[in-house]
Amino acid sequence: MKKLVIVLLISILTLSFFSGGVAYAQGDMELPDPGITPDSPFYFADKWAKQLSLMFTFREEAKVEKALRYAEERLAEMNAMLVKNKTRATTQATNEYNNYLAIATQYMERAREKGVDTSEMVTLGVSKHIAFLNESIDDVGENEQRVMTEARERARACQETAVRTMAQGDPEKAIRTNLMLMEQQLNRIRVRSEVQQATGLQLELQEFERLNNLGQEISQIAKGLGKGTTVDQLIGQATANHLAVLAEVHERTQVQAQGAVENAMQVCVENYERIVIRLQERNMLGEISEEPPIPEGIPESLRHRISSGGSGKRP
Repeated sequence: MKKLVIVLLISILTLSFFSGGVAYAQGDMELPDPGITPDSPFYFADKWAKQLSLMFTFREEAKVEKALRYAEERLAEMNAMLVKNKTRATTQATNEYNNYLAIATQYMERAREKGVDTSEMVTLGVSKHIAFLNESIDDVGENEQRVMTEARERARACQETAVRTMAQGDPEKAIRTNLMLMEQQLNRIRVRSEVQQATGLQLELQEFERLNNLGQEISQIAKGLGKGTTVDQLIGQATANHLAVLAEVHERTQVQAQGAVENAMQVCVENYERIVIRLQERNMLGEISEEPPIPEGIPESLRHRISSGGSGKRP
């Protein structure tokens, strides 16, 4: 009997070390097969195997990559437990997910100390997690929403730490990465508006505003490094497209979600005015217009609202 248990445990550990599972689509990303889930009596073996695997991984970059992969597996477990309506097991998977995000952040910072930049890997990897959580969070019950919201906030904090780390080393790379994430977010906003999902649309718009404000953080970091001009010019050039997409979304959005679209547009305008002031101070405005690139054809009342918050005097 003991031999049977030992063989079984070795098999579980081996599978945990080497199996990648069959991926299945969920929102914007493919989650791996959850494998051994928290409702299994052998879940402890899976946890041990992952801890040992990280222990015997020696390059910091490889540790970051592995921690992100394990976080993604925990996200798949969370999803599987939600489907089964197992609240306690969902919470356990979420806690494990949060733990691996913290580990990924820790190894990212250690890698940086050794001259290896893994911040882009973390930023892009976690962006998929955030997209999944935003897409799923309004489809579950109140208790599950609380758990998933906590996971999303941890993912956002992890991503923001990674972006700030990237900006300290290469602010232009950081803003280009952030602008790419904003474009992806606008595509999700388009989809939500087309299917008229008001609650989901508001969540996606909040995510866009967060990334927009993160761009301002990158700009401030770049300014401190004496590299703010290029970053601000890139933000200014991208804003026209952002506002055009949001105006298109506003036109076809249900009334109850239009306020959220207008808020996102106002954030764009206010941040644009900030970068105009900074560029003017350096006499580097170039082809960037002094006036916010608010699209033609939008109602005057809306134009007034989204521009009323920015008087051109914000720091």
